[in-house]
Amino acid sequence: MVTVRQFRPEDAEAVRELFAHAQDDFADSYLHNEADREGFREYLDGALTHDLAHVEQSYLQRRGSNFWIAEVDGAPVGCIGAYRRDDEEAEIRRLAVDRTARRRGVASRLLDQAEEFCRDAGYARAIVWTANHMSAAIAFLQHRGYHELEDHAFPHTSLTLYLYALDL
Repeated sequence: MVTVRQFRPEDAEAVRELFAHAQDDFADSYLHNEADREGFREYLDGALTHDLAHVEQSYLQRRGSNFWIAEVDGAPVGCIGAYRRDDEEAEIRRLAVDRTARRRGVASRLLDQAEEFCRDAGYARAIVWTANHMSAAIAFLQHRGYHELEDHAFPHTSLTLYLYALDL
């Protein structure tokens, strides 16, 4: 059974490992040239050294933001954050699910939690960034009612980031 709860300080290392491993799975499966891998590694390093290195300050102590952990049998198997961008919009960030828990509704439960938080906080819209190579993530977001707003290509790579939004 999947349970979702708020992040606690003792979750810090598990979140970083979970996110890094989930992103490594993506890179191993979809990134086949060095330029793509290098660009993606920069993104991952930034996440791990910035907000995921300081979840309490980046999310829990930031007005209108929060961070959650999904557990199965008491073990962390997923994470997600909602990050206040302004009074109208929150960014859903750092969604990751351990490979052993995929296809079991963990991502849906986490996204449900983040969207509910955003609605309760009074946001008009939730946004999510994803990459062109993450076809399952794109299909998941579209199935949940998110629509593409814009895209940004990374120079000298085959990577494109897509911005999706959900009107709350």
